[in-house]
Amino acid sequence: MATSDVDTSALSEAQQLALQQFTSVTDQEPAAAIPLLQRSEWNVTIAIAKFFDGEGTDPVAEVLAAQNAPPPRAARHENLQQSLLHDDPYFNNSRLSNDPAPRIVPQPEDQIATRPPFILGLIFTPFNLLYKLLSTTFGLFYYIFPFLRRDTTNGTVRRPTATGRRALKPRDAAARLKREIEEEYGENALPFYEGGYAQALDLAKKDLKFLLIILCSPEHDDTSSWVQETLLSGEVQAFLNNPANDIIFWAGDVRDSEAYQVSTALRCNKFPFTALVAHTPQQSATAMSVLTRLTGPMPTTAYLAKLQSAITSHAEQLRTVRETRNAQNFERTLRQEQDSAYERSLALDRERVRLKREAEAQVAEQEILEKKAAEEAATLAEKKKQWRRWRARSVVPEPSADSKNIVRIAIKMPEAARIMRRFPADATLEELYAFVECYDFLQSGSIDEVVDKPEAYEHVFDFRLVSTLPRVVYDPEQGGTIAERVGRSGNLIVEPIIEDEDEE
Repeated sequence: MATSDVDTSALSEAQQLALQQFTSVTDQEPAAAIPLLQRSEWNVTIAIAKFFDGEGTDPVAEVLAAQNAPPPRAARHENLQQSLLHDDPYFNNSRLSNDPAPRIVPQPEDQIATRPPFILGLIFTPFNLLYKLLSTTFGLFYYIFPFLRRDTTNGTVRRPTATGRRALKPRDAAARLKREIEEEYGENALPFYEGGYAQALDLAKKDLKFLLIILCSPEHDDTSSWVQETLLSGEVQAFLNNPANDIIFWAGDVRDSEAYQVSTALRCNKFPFTALVAHTPQQSATAMSVLTRLTGPMPTTAYLAKLQSAITSHAEQLRTVRETRNAQNFERTLRQEQDSAYERSLALDRERVRLKREAEAQVAEQEILEKKAAEEAATLAEKKKQWRRWRARSVVPEPSADSKNIVRIAIKMPEAARIMRRFPADATLEELYAFVECYDFLQSGSIDEVVDKPEAYEHVFDFRLVSTLPRVVYDPEQGGTIAERVGRSGNLIVEPIIEDEDEE
C-alpha cells in the first residue's frame, strides 16, 4: 500500500521548520502531521501535546456547532421504570462513549515543601501549635466515636484518606496491587501491565491495541465479590490472555494517587469501574478515546459480551490504521535501505576517486623526482667534465728520463693498454689520481682552452688505484707523496668503484 507524497514546497519557512521539529519528535509522516499542525495553528508545543495526550474538543468548532444547532427539543418525560433502567448497572450509557482518554502523569502526594524564612517561622509558630492541638483533639474524638466519620455514600468516588498506605511510583504501585490480589484471592493468570497508566496508554497507542482499565476500591462491599466471581473467572482470564483480542490490561487501586487521578479523568462514578480505551482515527491521527464504560458489578456473561461488542465494532478501524502504518513503515524501511545502499555506493565511488587521485599524485611526484634527479645528474656530469678539463691544465708535467728524484708508475687503465708515466717523487698521491682522471684530455691534447673551476662542486674520484701481490688500495684522502706511498716504481690497476660495493 503506497502513501501519497505531500508537497511541502507550498509551506513557509517557519511552517517547514515546525513540521521538521514535530516529525523528529513524533516520527509521524508529513501527511498525518500537517493537519494536526494546522489545527494547532502551527504551534509545535501544542501539536506535540495533542499527539501524546489526545486532542480534546475544539472551542471554535463548538461555538460554530452551537450556532448551527437546531432549536432544542422538548424535555423528555420518563416514568419511574425508565429512570430505574437508566440507573441500572447493565445499561450502557452511550453519552459517555468515545470520550477522550487523557494521558495522566501522576504527581506525588508527598511534595517537598520549601522551608519558610526564619522570621515567618517565628510569626506562624503559635498558629502551628494551635493547629496541632486541634487536630490531635479531633483525632481522639473521631477515634472514640468512629461512626461519625463513616462514609454514607454508596458507590460514589471519594478521595482516599490517609490510612498509612505508602505512596509508590506507578510501576511499584502496579506490582503491589498484583501482589495484593494474589495474596487475597490466590494465584491467577491475569496479564497485569506492570507499569504506569501513562506508559500503558502510550503502548496501546503505539501498538494499536485495546487498553482495558479496571479501577477498584477495597472499601466498597461489591469489590470482593466482583473480583472473585467476574474478574478472576476462567472466561475473563482466557479473554484477556487471548492474543487475538490485542488487550493491554491495567488495573489500579483508587487509594493510590495515580489510580485516583485516572478515575477522576475518566469520570468514574461507581465501583468497580471498567473502561476500554483505543485509538480513534476518525477523530484525529493521535486521539485515544473511551469506547465503553462498565460500572458496578455484573455477571461474567454480560461483562464479556459488552467488552467483545466494543472490541468487534472497533477492530476494523484499528486493522485499517495498522495496515496503513505497516505500509508506511515498510516504505520508510525501504527508503532507508535504498539511502543506505546509495550511501555505500557513493562511499565506494569516493574511495575509488581518492585512490585514483593518490595514484596519479604519486606518479606525478615520481616523475618530478625522476626529472629532478636526471637534471641533477646532468648538472653533476657537466660540472665533473668541467672540473676534469680545469684540472687537466694543472696536472704536473712528466719529468724527463734523465731527471733525478722521480718515480716510475705503470698504470693499467680500464679501457686502454698499460701506461708508463714518470712523476716527481714529491708529487702527491692526489696528483696521480688527477692524471688518471684527466688522461683522456691529456691524451687528446684538448687542454689549450682556459676553463674555470666549477662552483659549488666537490670532485669525488669514482675509481681507486690498487696494487696486487699483495693487494694494497691507495686512498688519496690519506695523503702522502707518490714515493712515500707507492715507492720508486710500481704497477697499479685502475678499479672502477661500483655504488653497491662502496656502500658495503
